[in-house]
Amino acid sequence: MKKAGRVILIIVLAAVLLGFVCVGVGIITGADFTRIYSALDDRYNIAAYQEAYTQYAHQVIDAFSEVFTAPAA
Repeated sequence: MKKAGRVILIIVLAAVLLGFVCVGVGIITGADFTRIYSALDDRYNIAAYQEAYTQYAHQVIDAFSEVFTAPAA
């Protein structure tokens, strides 16, 4: 099982490294991040996921603050 985990880790790290290389090449060749973001948002609707995550994070923070600021009985 350790060997399988190591293989998966190597594949994931290689994919992340390839992603960094692609972003680096894009920056070097003059890519505009606004255009890249808008293209990704059109295809994957990133703004909706970001909004959902933000709402969820606020709900979690509000729940924790209610628990820790509740008056002691």
